[in-house]
Amino acid sequence: MGEKAKILIVDDELGPREALRMILKDRYEVRVAGDGTSALSLLSREKFDVAILDIKMPDRDGIEVLRLAKEIDRDLEVVMITAYATVSTAREAIRHGALDYLIKPFDKTDVERVVERGIARRLDRETGRQRIRELERTTDRLARQVEKAKMDIQHHYDGTVKALIAAIDAVDHYTRGHSERVSNFTVRLAEAVSFPRHQIVLLQQAAIVHDIGKIGVEGRILRKRGTLTQEELQEVRKHPQIGVEIVGPVPFMAEMLPVILHHHERYDGKGFPEGLKGEEIVLGARLVSIADAVDAMLSDRPYRRALTLEEVKAELERESGGQFDPQLVSALLSSEFFQHVSDQIG
Repeated sequence: MGEKAKILIVDDELGPREALRMILKDRYEVRVAGDGTSALSLLSREKFDVAILDIKMPDRDGIEVLRLAKEIDRDLEVVMITAYATVSTAREAIRHGALDYLIKPFDKTDVERVVERGIARRLDRETGRQRIRELERTTDRLARQVEKAKMDIQHHYDGTVKALIAAIDAVDHYTRGHSERVSNFTVRLAEAVSFPRHQIVLLQQAAIVHDIGKIGVEGRILRKRGTLTQEELQEVRKHPQIGVEIVGPVPFMAEMLPVILHHHERYDGKGFPEGLKGEEIVLGARLVSIADAVDAMLSDRPYRRALTLEEVKAELERESGGQFDPQLVSALLSSEFFQHVSDQIG
């Protein structure tokens, strides 16, 4: 507080009122009121740091004025003065937020001490609130900076992912566009089975990078037209783990890792890399597994032509409970998913 603190003295007796004013006037800006009503009027118009209230006044007693004064300004520090201090009076004053009370006739030193304490407490409170406001501003600023950093990471990560997917597509042109289609199909599947809406965006990101690990598989194996040898098959089956190693260091991608790792697991437990079975496989991975298979069946391969929609449906039904989650297959076949697929492939 750069300017003088303001003190309000309220007493219906002139003698004590003037005595208090004379003690405080050199150090503080002092205003006086002869009754509770006048005091409340002043408090409603002006800001005071400390009020000194007589308990016994004709129109309103000091306890009532204290209560109403705190409603006007909850930070106002109030000192009660009385000729007859009692435990019940003190208890009532403290209950309504009084700082302290003085007994008439009061000592000059006691008056100065209690007023200084009231001003210091008010200043501490205001300083504390200012610090809280500064911390809140700092926290907001940091939160914005963190969010911007996340967006920057996401932007750069998206660019990297697209570059890696393009590299995979360049190696294996038969799967060009596969990742984007699987991502699109996965979203449609998720909507068909009422997958939690707030997680669909995350699932979509997982689906688009589900095969990212193929960047670590030799191109000649990915392009091979004939049957893979056992060794080559083992190499291909490493791609989910490689994908996790690529994506793992990105913090906000952590929730995607089980989807990437387990999208080749089978519902009957005969998949890879861990041979998980049934609901041991996370729901997102079970969805991506179906979307992945649907796109593969609808695409031409060196060893076969693309299947028709009816053939794809028949294959899903045949592998229901085997390769695929039967509940998801049932929900899929009864949804509008294949109408969307039909529209997409023309």
